[in-house]
Amino acid sequence: MIKAPFFTIVFYALCLCSLSRAETTPMSQPLVEENETLISCEYAKVPLRTDIPVLESAQDAEKAKGAFNYKLWLPKGYLASTTKQWPCMFIMSPGGKAGMGKMADYLKSKGFVVVMLVEAKNGPWGPIVGNFLAAHDDVIKRVRIKEGQKFATGFSGGARGSSVFVQARPGFCGLILQGAGTAFDDKGNYLVSKLKQNTGLYTVMLMGDTDKNNNEVGKMKAVTVPGRFHEIQFTGGHAWAPADTFEKGMAWLSERTMRK
Repeated sequence: MIKAPFFTIVFYALCLCSLSRAETTPMSQPLVEENETLISCEYAKVPLRTDIPVLESAQDAEKAKGAFNYKLWLPKGYLASTTKQWPCMFIMSPGGKAGMGKMADYLKSKGFVVVMLVEAKNGPWGPIVGNFLAAHDDVIKRVRIKEGQKFATGFSGGARGSSVFVQARPGFCGLILQGAGTAFDDKGNYLVSKLKQNTGLYTVMLMGDTDKNNNEVGKMKAVTVPGRFHEIQFTGGHAWAPADTFEKGMAWLSERTMRK
């Protein structure tokens, strides 16, 4: 094996670091309405494990650092005002590369900014948390999002991930769990302490009547605050909720969270 001189190794390492940073989407990039725009961002810190309980070790927390991506959707009319603020929906898919799917018509018609996580998918918690933190901290600087009007949703493992998101950053008012309950610890206990502490946060659970996780509806109801949890069942198995079911869930949330 040929060994490169030390200064050569350092030089190439610095170049690679510069290239990585250069790929981050600049804040000056023009925004586009009604189009999915890929945004590259970075999370450079190690999150505190006490703030995010799914990170069970220092190694887990370290893996939250890195370069990540999200797809950004801006609603029609966003560019017409320089002051108006908008509600925002964060989406995670268990297979990664999240999209609006059956939720698209509702989110577009109601004027939502939509953040679709790219790398977050079923697997280690570090990259899931890192993708969310990087995207969240980037988008609140890049886009006019109304604090207190942030929502998160996901299906199956994405639902569990979204339950962590609403507890990791302030300003969330709605959690839409689809096909699964919240994240849980190694003893099977749901991690809902911060869901309970945030009195302005409401949770809807959308579940197919033949879904393998259907028994989680009762379990979630037992560990959440009465009046701040609502379940809606639909005909079907383990799948994203139909459009009309999602709309019903959002209507319930909106009555309680979008009065301002």
